[in-house]
Amino acid sequence: MEGKLEELVGKPGVWLYIQSSNGWFKNVEILEVGDNVLTFRYESESDTERKIWEKTTRIDNVSEIEVRLIVIPKMNTPQLADIRGQLSKLLQKDSSPDLDD
Repeated sequence: MEGKLEELVGKPGVWLYIQSSNGWFKNVEILEVGDNVLTFRYESESDTERKIWEKTTRIDNVSEIEVRLIVIPKMNTPQLADIRGQLSKLLQKDSSPDLDD
């Protein structure tokens, strides 16, 4: 888990499930991973205000990680074919075996 969290430092589209909070933290920015702790920033919004929080938790308190790979618009636009091609390349790259091993 720690290795995956280190890979995601500064990356967009990360969701974390934190056991002690019994819920998902959406679109977090992972700031630091080290010494069995994780520090991340997230936002919450109400009708009257927007809050930015910074939270530090134990790495073993993180039970799930989700990463948004891409956003595809619902309407059929010329860019949609390009986005689908990029997604296919990304998925092929991620699932192909490493030939250097």
